Amino acid sequence: MLIAAWLLLLLPGVSPAQVYSITDLGTLGGKNSFAFGINALGQVVGASETAAGQPHAFLWTKAGGMQDLGTLGGSVSKAFGINASGQVVGWSAIADKSAHAFLWTKGSGMRDLGTLKGRSSYAVAVNDVGQVAGYSVDQSSGPTRAFRWTADGGMQDLGTLGGASSKAQAINVFGQIVGWSSTKEENKHAFSWTESGGMQDLGVLKNRSESQALGINASGQVVGSCTGGANSIAFQWKEGSGLVELAGQGDTFDSEATAMNAFGQVVGTALGREEQRMDAFVWTKSSGMRSLGDLIPKDSGWILNVATAINNLGQIAGYGPANDTIHAFLLTPISSQ
Repeated sequence: MLIAAWLLLLLPGVSPAQVYSITDLGTLGGKNSFAFGINALGQVVGASETAAGQPHAFLWTKAGGMQDLGTLGGSVSKAFGINASGQVVGWSAIADKSAHAFLWTKGSGMRDLGTLKGRSSYAVAVNDVGQVAGYSVDQSSGPTRAFRWTADGGMQDLGTLGGASSKAQAINVFGQIVGWSSTKEENKHAFSWTESGGMQDLGVLKNRSESQALGINASGQVVGSCTGGANSIAFQWKEGSGLVELAGQGDTFDSEATAMNAFGQVVGTALGREEQRMDAFVWTKSSGMRSLGDLIPKDSGWILNVATAINNLGQIAGYGPANDTIHAFLLTPISSQ
């Protein structure tokens, strides 16, 4: 596989780009698995079907493979975020069949983080100081509210941009949280939240009415997507520049940016105008948007549908079809041209 990847570098007409090796992360005994988060060490979290067919949260490491993180008493769990210390967050069904956010550590297992006021909560990200971002749902009346959880302060409602609902999607090492919130007009707008400044509306791209932020790096640069027009458009936001479209390849119709590392590499998913196939991509300022499927060995047998996370080593987590199943994958850069 590595030899095939190196040969790609030697082909004429190949533009400057990283080339990746691909690792199949396997499953917990079932058919399918999905990767949702990665940390600085290349450890990956997500959800995999067990032999019984139930999705369980997993932690994958190079040394130990895929580990079942269990549940909070229900039959289903999913993991979405992991920090450099190996703390994992996600959600799990509990005995009454609602869902609760959890924080998992190697020594203590799953800790139930509770909810704001409603029945269910979902943790989606954790930073390197153990702050957790997510959202809580009041199932009796419907509103979703973004939260920050800390060990000493518990779960804090982050409010909204004037509407009823908000959802946190990512957090950086400085505690800056991004996601979406409804406005007074009940449109969804991307937000950035800080403890000192509260919730800031990041706006929308021209000719779009809604936006959502899905990722943030240590510099406060934000990525996500805008909708409300003929298609969805991936964007990058940074202080002073506002929202900027991440232009796709010629066949790209819909695009969504999900994560960004400290070096400005962005990953996400695009939908082709003609083939109507989901396609994982990596975007850089120098090379633009490139299909990850073009950057792995041609004979790998993989179709890379979704890229969900990227770390500062350039490793990418996601999932896609492989031999009639959907498996979580890890891409690792092996060279640069």
